[in-house]
Amino acid sequence: MTDKPITVHPLSAVWLALGGRAAAAGGAFCALLSLFFDAPVWVASLRGAAVWFVLRWLVRLSARAAEATLDEEPPPVTTAESKTAR
Repeated sequence: MTDKPITVHPLSAVWLALGGRAAAAGGAFCALLSLFFDAPVWVASLRGAAVWFVLRWLVRLSARAAEATLDEEPPPVTTAESKTAR
């Protein structure tokens, strides 16, 4: 397996990795809970897949929002603005 360079903010990369694991655990838990309540296997699978999909979507959405706020740099202050600010 080859190493890929990280092209996103490190915090965002960690958040995506953690979110992927949490989404898988949430989907599996939902499917298992559905089976405990005597749902058919295909219904439990669909519920688990839906929870996995929604959690992955939320994690990706929040990671993009974090990237947008983390990568913003304040605009440079020109000398004319710095003189008027005093």
